[in-house]
Amino acid sequence: MEIVIVAGVASLAWSLAALRLGPRLGYVDRPDDSPLKAHAAPAVPLGGVGVFIGVHLAMLVSTGEIDIWLLAATGIVLVLGLVDDRRGLPPVVRLACEGVAALVLALAVSGGDQGFVWVVLAVGLVVLAVNAVNLFDGLDGLAASVAIVTALALAWLGVMRGVTVDAPLALSGAVVGFLVLGWHPAKVFLGDAGAYVIGIVLAHAMLRSAPGEVDLIAASSLLGVFVLDLVVTVLRRRRARRPLFEGDRGHLYDQLRDRGWSVPRVVYLAVVAQAALVSVALGIEWWLGPLAAISGLLAVGVLMLLVLTRRGFLESRPV
Repeated sequence: MEIVIVAGVASLAWSLAALRLGPRLGYVDRPDDSPLKAHAAPAVPLGGVGVFIGVHLAMLVSTGEIDIWLLAATGIVLVLGLVDDRRGLPPVVRLACEGVAALVLALAVSGGDQGFVWVVLAVGLVVLAVNAVNLFDGLDGLAASVAIVTALALAWLGVMRGVTVDAPLALSGAVVGFLVLGWHPAKVFLGDAGAYVIGIVLAHAMLRSAPGEVDLIAASSLLGVFVLDLVVTVLRRRRARRPLFEGDRGHLYDQLRDRGWSVPRVVYLAVVAQAALVSVALGIEWWLGPLAAISGLLAVGVLMLLVLTRRGFLESRPV
């Protein structure tokens, strides 16, 4: 419990400080004419720094040590996100930096004990996690709330598989601290930096609990609605023949807002959906093992895609 409290207090303290520091440093996200922005009032996109501080400070207080490789990987994407939030970076630069952070994390967790296939798969899944979380960070408190459910699920998976779970527990506390000011109407945003850091820490928990490739894929299935929205986005943009890295207002949460849903209602739905998905995955693994969990989540995912297609969520949407 200590690790959760320390992470939450540290993250909240930074968010409070960021309200003053953000404008001085030029970090203020103001509503403009861009249709991609859903918020109505200015906010400071520096919440990710607080999540970063909260996670590592809490792990230091709890264990007396700093995970230097997790620090390095989250540090890379934190800097990447801060630059991207301020100036904007080309997709190739973002992917290259994410790949470096993913490789650092995969090699560190592997420790030379895993084979080449595991490392390659791990790198790909880390990059997937980072981008899935970032793409889902489109409404106040949305990605953060789903991240708490995911972190707790990965912590439970770690307990089931007999590994330490300090990182996901610290992340859950840090994100709760962020949400004090990040809930709708938000005064502080995660920013790209925060979404990237959350993605890396979730991926770290996935890798730590996965001695083999099947275990790793099963752990990554706990990303749930993050990956569902990513898959829907890719399929929709492919059907519309639009560039995959071109932003639009066609994400699942955007379409729910266009259909009259309030921001809190969308967040609550996402949290309930994520909780249901991870419960199914963890329950199946508990009784039948990781391969069965993968099969079960794949079947549920296909069913959800069919329902979303019938409901028109894969239709071309305006930019």
